Amino acid sequence: MDPSFARITISLLGGLALFLLGMNLMATALNNLAGDRMKRLIARVANNRFTAALTGTVATAVIQSSSVTTVLLVGFTSAGIMTISQSVGVIFGANLGSTITAQIIAFKITEAGAPLLFVGLVASMFRKNARFAEFGTLILGLGAIFFGMHEMADATRPLRSYEPFLEAMRAINNPLVGALVGMVFTAIVQSSAATIGIIIIFSTQGFVTLEGGIALTLGANVGTCITAALAAIGRPTSAWRVAFIHIIFNLAGSAIWLGLIPQLASISETVCATVLQDNSIARKIAMAHTLFNAINLLLFIGFTRQLASLATRLILEKPKTVEATHPIYLDKIFLDTPSMAIDRARMETARLATYAIAMAEEIPLAAMQGSAMEIAQLSKRDDEIDELQTAILSYLARIDADNLSKSDKHSLQDVISLVTAWENIGDILDSHVLPTGLNRLDTGLDFSPQTKTLISNLHKMLIDLLHQALVVTSAPNELIAQQILSAKHAYNHQAEEAERSLANRLSGRDEARLEIFRMESDLIGNLKRIHYFARRIAKMSLDTNAS
Repeated sequence: MDPSFARITISLLGGLALFLLGMNLMATALNNLAGDRMKRLIARVANNRFTAALTGTVATAVIQSSSVTTVLLVGFTSAGIMTISQSVGVIFGANLGSTITAQIIAFKITEAGAPLLFVGLVASMFRKNARFAEFGTLILGLGAIFFGMHEMADATRPLRSYEPFLEAMRAINNPLVGALVGMVFTAIVQSSAATIGIIIIFSTQGFVTLEGGIALTLGANVGTCITAALAAIGRPTSAWRVAFIHIIFNLAGSAIWLGLIPQLASISETVCATVLQDNSIARKIAMAHTLFNAINLLLFIGFTRQLASLATRLILEKPKTVEATHPIYLDKIFLDTPSMAIDRARMETARLATYAIAMAEEIPLAAMQGSAMEIAQLSKRDDEIDELQTAILSYLARIDADNLSKSDKHSLQDVISLVTAWENIGDILDSHVLPTGLNRLDTGLDFSPQTKTLISNLHKMLIDLLHQALVVTSAPNELIAQQILSAKHAYNHQAEEAERSLANRLSGRDEARLEIFRMESDLIGNLKRIHYFARRIAKMSLDTNAS
């Protein structure tokens, strides 16, 4: 009697869905428990190729996804955090780190899926202890993986005696066919772990031989490159170079072993029998997967610079212009790692600050002596700051605040406050200082040379303080922050001297003199307001260091 293909297909897809759900849950839990540190480790990778490879191996083993690692590399190189040469070693290591997943699912504990699901579900509900709940989610994910594998095994059991299916499976023993099937399936599901999970199930059912299973894993190694390629779409040239290196490395590495599958199978069998004391075909496939990735790493580690150079020569930089109001650091790739997303928002805030400082350098002087054309051009500058502020705040709003650590919550609030402070500086310049210049032009009055000198001195001191505020915006700096705060007395003394001079020269009831006095006083008062925000930025830096 022929098996019911509809029932088999539904059960197989259901099992696969459970498996992928389990992988996602496990990856999410590991990401929340340790992924942030691992991703920071990737971002700070050293120039040493061996250190980079080790970093990629460890980070991917913890994150449980080489796709996540390569997608991060795409983001890091796009943002200029790391170079193409640095990313090569990490890519090599990521492939090796991803084999840990295959080693985990090769354990013969599919029957433990249901108990693990129950234990994990109960533990994940203890929300008062976030860390314990994350471990619960991790166990829940493992349970879903093993339960999904159990379901897929049960679904395919009726096919053991169905000759047409067995004939199709025998075709996979052809290395080229097997590699092609593994590549296409992995490209579709975007998970080499899912492909290897099915390979292990089919091999334990007797549908796939060890050699056929190895061919499929070779194809899975190539198919997983699709994730990096998709992540590079719409990104700078450096992102495409990372995707290119990933594809070349995996393609060349798999091609090398395609003709050496029997030898790789023999090595795997020997290692499993003598070292691991495990002769199961599942373990042999997992070991072969680890071995060829480890050997590939050793073979290619000496060619990291050459691969980076090849990618640079073949994928040429495209000239592009970046609008001032277009964010350059706010990449959605970092949103899954809140601390890194907050760091990127802080970098964009520092960029916003440079526009505010440029306004502060020009607008007060234009208000005192600029032409109508200069003032009209400067009136558009605050729009740039407003648009960048909106982009930064919108980006921060996409961060899942419920899962932030106490430190990240403080950092998030810190960046929001910094953005607001710099935007307030822009508003003061646009809405209060520039109108003083327009009023000067409308009335035909002019600031006295003495007043111009006093305000210019005050202005110069303010600009120096704003540049220091830019430093602490980029990164908390206690020394610079203290310098800003300690300058309060000197700045206020300078402002009071200017105000005293104005008052001393105010005599009689001449309307023109009164009007210019108002303009001069307003300008000094607004410079003092800007100074207040520079001090506020400094205090934020001190609060961040203290927290």
